[in-house]
Amino acid sequence: MALFFATVVLILSNILNEGGTLYAQKKIGIGAEADSTKQMKPILGVSDSLLLSNDTSYVFTTDTISNNDTLDIANEGEIKDPIIYKADDSLVYDMNTKKMYLYNAADVQYQKIKLKANEIDFDWNDFNLMARGNTDSSGAYVNTPEFEDNGNKFEADSMKYNFKSKKGLVYKVSTQEGESYLHSDVVKKNEYDEWYGKGTKYTTCDLDHPHFYFKAKKIKMVPNKVLVTGPANLWVGDVPTPLVLPFGLFPVKQGRKSGLIMPEYGNDAIFGFFLRGGGYYWAMNDYVGLRFTTQVATNGTFGAGVSAQYALRYKFNGNISFYYLRSRPSDPDLPGAKSANSYSFSWTHTQDPKSIPNSTFGANVQIQSADYYAASRNTSQQLLNTSFNSGVNFTRRLGNLFSLNMNLRHTQNLLNRTIGFTLPEITLSMSRVSPFKSKVQTGKPKWYENIGLTYSLSFRNSLEAIDSTLFRTETLNKFRLGIQQNFRIDAPITAFKYLNINPSFDYTERTYFKVQRKFWDPDTVFVAGTDGNIDTLFGQVKTDTAWGFGSARNLGLSVSMSTKLIGIFKFKNSKLKAIKHVFTPTLSFNYTPDFGRQEWGYYRSVQNNADGRQGLYPVFGNDAVFGSAGTGRVASLNWSLLNNFEMKLFSKKDTVNHERKVGLLDQVNLTGGYNFIADSMRLLPFNFSVQAARIFNLINFNFNAVFDPYAVDSFNRRYNTFEWEKNKRLLRFSTANISVSTSLNSKPRTATATTDNAPKYMADYVSYNPNQIYDFDIPWNVSLSYRFNLTRGTPLNPDTIITVQSVSASLDFNLTAKWKIAVSSGFDISRKQVTLTNVSVIRDLHCWELSFAWTPPIPSFPFQQFTILLHPKSGTLKDLKLQKKNAQLQDL
Repeated sequence: MALFFATVVLILSNILNEGGTLYAQKKIGIGAEADSTKQMKPILGVSDSLLLSNDTSYVFTTDTISNNDTLDIANEGEIKDPIIYKADDSLVYDMNTKKMYLYNAADVQYQKIKLKANEIDFDWNDFNLMARGNTDSSGAYVNTPEFEDNGNKFEADSMKYNFKSKKGLVYKVSTQEGESYLHSDVVKKNEYDEWYGKGTKYTTCDLDHPHFYFKAKKIKMVPNKVLVTGPANLWVGDVPTPLVLPFGLFPVKQGRKSGLIMPEYGNDAIFGFFLRGGGYYWAMNDYVGLRFTTQVATNGTFGAGVSAQYALRYKFNGNISFYYLRSRPSDPDLPGAKSANSYSFSWTHTQDPKSIPNSTFGANVQIQSADYYAASRNTSQQLLNTSFNSGVNFTRRLGNLFSLNMNLRHTQNLLNRTIGFTLPEITLSMSRVSPFKSKVQTGKPKWYENIGLTYSLSFRNSLEAIDSTLFRTETLNKFRLGIQQNFRIDAPITAFKYLNINPSFDYTERTYFKVQRKFWDPDTVFVAGTDGNIDTLFGQVKTDTAWGFGSARNLGLSVSMSTKLIGIFKFKNSKLKAIKHVFTPTLSFNYTPDFGRQEWGYYRSVQNNADGRQGLYPVFGNDAVFGSAGTGRVASLNWSLLNNFEMKLFSKKDTVNHERKVGLLDQVNLTGGYNFIADSMRLLPFNFSVQAARIFNLINFNFNAVFDPYAVDSFNRRYNTFEWEKNKRLLRFSTANISVSTSLNSKPRTATATTDNAPKYMADYVSYNPNQIYDFDIPWNVSLSYRFNLTRGTPLNPDTIITVQSVSASLDFNLTAKWKIAVSSGFDISRKQVTLTNVSVIRDLHCWELSFAWTPPIPSFPFQQFTILLHPKSGTLKDLKLQKKNAQLQDL
């Protein structure tokens, strides 16, 4: 911009040096057809930028700017490119007053710098340049100066700049810095390119009259760095809020920004008044961002947390966080009441497959104390979680034959407070190889060429304990480790063109490093029972566990046969063109020896009671990581009848075949079996299942039922008597379950209503609040589901029918283009109780979003929660919240 002003002075200098006279002409410009396109030496330096930064508009008024500085103009650079200037009305040089005037749509361009205004004046006497708009016939102030530098545009009412002092004044300026917008009454620019503003509004709303802003009397801004304010008050809808900052630090640089995180505040029946989630976000660089947050409450509860987001394009991205909370008891005066410590750790990692060829890596870890959700009292939905599963997985392809898989797993049950780890599990697998296959095929392959071998080697080390005893020495000594090898040979062949036969041999070997020895101790022992009474044990089985090396092996033979039949039923002169039925019957035979016999050495006998009754126990323990060899000989014949149905309908969209496929039933399956050498109850239960992912591309349906050919006794135990002999029924119903669900939604109002086309502020907000996003471009969404479980028989009454059924639904719809209502609820039909319900009302406020959420109390969830949340959508201010919560426990 300074180049432009220097060039203007240069033009005046040339005119004066030539002894020019007053000259005026319509649309005068310097360009390819003008005589003034020659290179001109400027008399002022042009290396400094004009005002604030590349993101600020520059306008000057006719007010006088004092000039007490001196300027050395002895050594100046040259204008390297042509300067193009024009005015729709006229361009005037006044030799007497040494001034130049551009009237009506004045336009000046130099390289990437552009300035437009109704009038631009330059005074040679004091080196002041002024630009201003004009008033139209209706009295509106229009044609205000517009400045563009390297693609950044700025607007103001007027501006003034002095070349000697390099200082300027800007009035009613509006500019954009990154995702932020600044509106100032008066801004002064010094020679160091620093701005000092008066009556400034800082916002992320892109309207000329923003919906919200921080208003401060005084500001200082260093371009592309930071904006510092004095006391700043948040205004929403031109109404001041109680939120006043003693000072403000707002990032105005491009890219990732550091800044304060405003806390949410509220009132809770246990916490009292609290501030939660406030802290600081530190953008370390373009790849890592740290978030430090705290929580304090009037009852003495406090907490702190740190989370890190990291990403490297085309490599990986993830998030890691840790939160600590020390909560005070609701009534500290009660006997035994004390503060409790709780924690939560999470880690997610996604690796781009292209970054590590032939390998994959990913992590999804969630570890926390059992009482963390209840202690934090954060969201009602999280309080319903009762278990977690975590995992870290790495796979590596080793050539064309082998692959390596490494897993770290974690399981946690919040109800019984058990926690389990697998650290690690390593598996080396060999792909199927055909050692007898000919390298050069000449005709039909021989049967032995189909023989294939597979092999796998696994190592596992695992532990399960109560979370409170996790880091004790006696717990760490309970790690269970073992090695398992699996070897398989199969030879699939095709007989009679349509019958697929696959004989196979399986061998499994388990190696353990701890063995158990159990023995009967006849001494009488007195122990305290769970009810506080003293129990007397007249002898007991004791277990000694010692380090030792041993293996358990088992093997099996099997052969399976299957074929596939396809039937197509065609229809003429109908919208239904055809129905396709695929029938796949399968028959398999399996044989496994009895590895529970004493000669194998995998099981030993021990006295179980004072009467001398004997029982078997596995020498490697019931909790061996890969289990033990099975007991009992098996020679079973299993069968399966699998069906699939789909249909073709007439379709106008298909201009070639005029048809479209619609799924009916993905699987209709009936299975059963018979064990030839079992000592009793040789028939296996019959299992009937139906699965349909999308019936008519609309309904998801699943059904499963088990029928048993044998009767049960008065304790609901199966025994070797057919149901027909006892009750004259072929089969006895055992269990069944049904689930039906569907989801409907309207078409988007706009074709761009997708996540990929969402603006940056929405992508940022989704990453932090994935469950709080409603798409206003989808007028309505409906989801319905129904679940039904039926079980017959209990240990007390074999004829008792136990039913569990429930329905759930979620709905959100637009009342208007800016108002949306969302409801999710359900009903437990068996208990006749309403399940967890949430009601939300959302208002789209352009740059803000207002939502009201209500979670009513129910008998199984006596935690009521009201939430009013007002938050900006911008990524820069996504952590700013105006939120009030009123949560209380109901006495139900």
